[in-house]
Amino acid sequence: MTKTQRRSAGKPKPKARDARPYVADARRVERAAEGIFGTRMAMVLLALIVGFAIGFVVFLLMNLSGWLTKLLWEGVGEHLSIPAFSLICCTAGGVVIGLWTKLSGNSIDSLETVMAQFKKTGSYRLENPPATAVSFLLPLVFGGSIGFEAGLTGIIAAGCCWVRDRLKIAGLRVAGIADVTIAASLSAIFATPLAGLVAGFESENDDALRTELGHVDDYNLRHEAKLVLYLAAAVGSFAGIAAFTRLFGGSGGFPRFEAIEAHGPELLWGLLALVAAYALLLVFRGAEKGAELLSHRLATQPYGIVAQPIIAGVLLGAIALVLPLVLFPGEEQSHELMETWSSIPAALLLATGVVKAIATPFCIELGWKGGDLFPCIFAGIATGYGLAALTGADAMLMVTVTTTAFLAGVTQKPLLALGILALCFPMRGILYMGLAALVGATLPIPATLAKK
Repeated sequence: MTKTQRRSAGKPKPKARDARPYVADARRVERAAEGIFGTRMAMVLLALIVGFAIGFVVFLLMNLSGWLTKLLWEGVGEHLSIPAFSLICCTAGGVVIGLWTKLSGNSIDSLETVMAQFKKTGSYRLENPPATAVSFLLPLVFGGSIGFEAGLTGIIAAGCCWVRDRLKIAGLRVAGIADVTIAASLSAIFATPLAGLVAGFESENDDALRTELGHVDDYNLRHEAKLVLYLAAAVGSFAGIAAFTRLFGGSGGFPRFEAIEAHGPELLWGLLALVAAYALLLVFRGAEKGAELLSHRLATQPYGIVAQPIIAGVLLGAIALVLPLVLFPGEEQSHELMETWSSIPAALLLATGVVKAIATPFCIELGWKGGDLFPCIFAGIATGYGLAALTGADAMLMVTVTTTAFLAGVTQKPLLALGILALCFPMRGILYMGLAALVGATLPIPATLAKK
């Protein structure tokens, strides 16, 4: 036996560790818990900051388009009293959009494309952000029957992913900064946090984020924890909107409608509203399919890229000579309808809703790129008011059911439709909205009209 072995043999053996933790272990667990809590609080704070920035930028771009639109349509059109100005302006807009698209090679992705790419890859990028901003503004300024959501969401998502990547290069890995993008963007665009929460969960994909970022410090959170991040981003976006409005003024969003007053047998008129929403959905899908076929045929021609927006502009301008409310996204026109619908003939209201459902897919497919949610909401509102004027039924019942069922049919996502419309209609009507959304999302579409 060596000296070392003899010395170790003389020492008492340490007692076996029992199930009780050592004080040192407890401190390590406590420090680990504090670290996790600190990390999550930092992520929530980051979501608030990102949401604030997104809300501010979204409202900046929305109001910029509004200011430019008023400059063109009120500053030039009304001031000079030009006859048939809508036809002239929309045609000129088609020429400008066509030439810009051909020269820049830039186009706006739909909201579905942005969300699908983000869900698949965990990221979204733009090759030329300034050109995309111009492509976003042009159709809106010239009166396109399109929504803000497609271009804005793409621009904001690309910007947040760029910031995340720069932070990654600097050694700070925070996948969540991009993960809250969709939630904050749609919360700001539609001025309702529920739309952002629903869209955020629909666009998330942890596996994609881990594949792209591939590091334990990216802090990909569990499904429940992300709800907190999405809510924080939504709250931040509303703070950004408030800050912008405080500094520069401006407005946006759809009106807040009154509650449904119908009771008892009067509620049966809601069935007619569902039928109208289904008819409106079939008209929308049919117009979408027809515009898609026309677009594919024109795309094979030498100047097809330029010709498509011009054709859309001529059609839109001609329609606006008879139905001026068909122009623009629809949120300001909804305010106008809410105040004046009772003095407008039922046939004119119904025609406005139906033609809006036709004009929007034609604009989008023929080069006036943008979203379809804003125009579809307006189409539902106009149709609902038209039904109320025609039948004498409760206006809010007809507007609520028609709009919710039609939007749910277009999106095929009842929760998203409810989230978007949550602040338009009082919570007293949530039962009718929920039923309309479920029915609208499950309405059968003929295979010949189904969206690919």
